[in-house]
Amino acid sequence: MAKAEHHGVALYYEIHGEGSPVVLIMGLGGSGRAWGLQLPEFARHHCTILPDNRGVGRSDMPEGPYTMADFAGDLGAVMDAAGVEAAHLVGVSMGGLVAQEFYHLHPQRVHSMTLVATGVGPADPAYMPPEQGVWDVLNMDRAASDPRTVTERMNELFYHPDYRARIPDLTDRILQFQEREPQPAHAFHAQLDSASRHTMNSPRLHRVTVPCLIVHGEDDRVWPPENARYLADHLPDARLELLPRTGHMLPLEQPREFNRRVLAFLAGVDARQPA
Repeated sequence: MAKAEHHGVALYYEIHGEGSPVVLIMGLGGSGRAWGLQLPEFARHHCTILPDNRGVGRSDMPEGPYTMADFAGDLGAVMDAAGVEAAHLVGVSMGGLVAQEFYHLHPQRVHSMTLVATGVGPADPAYMPPEQGVWDVLNMDRAASDPRTVTERMNELFYHPDYRARIPDLTDRILQFQEREPQPAHAFHAQLDSASRHTMNSPRLHRVTVPCLIVHGEDDRVWPPENARYLADHLPDARLELLPRTGHMLPLEQPREFNRRVLAFLAGVDARQPA
């Protein structure tokens, strides 16, 4: 077990494998364990770093508010503790906002960005919002709500109907995981709030000089695909890949296809790096 520290917050992380470093940054409510279907493949080719964001997993869960600058600082502290000067960043959903913020603060520390199921962010005028019902579910008072009801409603948003049909006990699985690794309501809401109070990204996209891969589910209800198209159209060196019949949690729904596409992209970037 390894921990970094940033402004008094202890941050859990793991390192697996060897090769060019890649950091996998999970989104709202998810810890590094959520990359379980990626880790074996990624660690075969890369030094793979799995941090738990503040507010989740085995990291500290201080009272809010949290900011994207906090998360970016946490990421830098983890990379420092891991002895990694620069890395590929793979961020999903809120993790994609963290990756963008970190890049704009420390562009020299980023080899590439893979932005998954994300966009410029809710505080940005270029953001394409989901239906109002999505925000109603995300903003449910978790401290006062039945966990099963919250999980069932979240699953309806986050996972494609095809995936839910293949995993009929999905709610039970997630509830069992939450019992082992609970996230307090204050930490969930602090993470969610941070994603709504970030620095606008659309005016900064033209300054991104590293290669970017944009991966998105065609049926993502949480971040409508127009958000991915906007990133791809406005980042100078970006490629968009849409996965059909896939919802918001595409690394879990389509792990083989996700792994294949992201690892191929990273290999291509590494091949372009000077020896």
